[in-house]
Amino acid sequence: MFPALNMELEIVRTVLENDVNDIYVCSDLLKDTGVFYTMISIRDTGRRKIMAEKLNTDRMFFSNQDFIGSFVYESRLNLVFRYCHENLLSLLGGVYLAEFSDCRRAALNLAAACAECGAGPDLGCLLLDGRNINVTRDGDIQFNYFLDLSCMQEGVGEDVYLKKVAETVFGILELNYKGRYDSPENYPDDLRLFWLKMRTTGFSSIGHMISTLRAMSDKPVERRGILWWIGSRFRRAKGFLFRNSMSAFLTVLVTVTVVYAGVQIYTRMRARRAYESNVSYYGIEYIGNVYLGNEE
Repeated sequence: MFPALNMELEIVRTVLENDVNDIYVCSDLLKDTGVFYTMISIRDTGRRKIMAEKLNTDRMFFSNQDFIGSFVYESRLNLVFRYCHENLLSLLGGVYLAEFSDCRRAALNLAAACAECGAGPDLGCLLLDGRNINVTRDGDIQFNYFLDLSCMQEGVGEDVYLKKVAETVFGILELNYKGRYDSPENYPDDLRLFWLKMRTTGFSSIGHMISTLRAMSDKPVERRGILWWIGSRFRRAKGFLFRNSMSAFLTVLVTVTVVYAGVQIYTRMRARRAYESNVSYYGIEYIGNVYLGNEE
């Protein structure tokens, strides 16, 4: 039991234990409300110092409504968050987000949650792990805060974090299109443009990403018809040849060689058969009763 933060936290489940930190799901014995909490208990001295500096200097989690507080107990730094029921996006996204409008709303909620969590780039990347992202039936996004600090990389740049946020957001947006198209290049315009932006210049901020999501329509127009089909097949063939250029060259070379050899063999066999069927009459005087000689 941990008496702190006007609570008496009792461990009801152990999520993680390693040399750096433990993670527990706890209940408050003082308040029988049915609310649970996630507690990150940091034992590693180096990580404990880094996290303390982030809390005191960088005001980490200051704007996060899920963050209850921190306390030190038996030489460990403990962080306490509200626990959310684990309806993992990776498992239930395809069930709860049936329409693109649902996916768009969930993607907006994820981007907003990342902007409001106050975790910073290094912890933010950990927070975007699949085991930390929950989705509700209404498309709300909630975090678990199951942060394995042994995997934390210090000095992660803002650009790396924004790219990871964009990839996670795009994973939500494409839930109803992935598998129906050969590649994201063939997605409806709104999704394709988001994908191209993510892969090229990227987003300058989460606010920029949110503005892009808000500008999307609830029902993107899908390009269909014969021209779309021909273009799709052409891009597919072009992509295949580009990825397998050497194999395609060798295949064409072997095919041309086999065809050429077949034509030569056929031509020679045909000439030989013609030669063998041609009867030479030189030196023959009679064929049956017909005289072939010269008559004087």
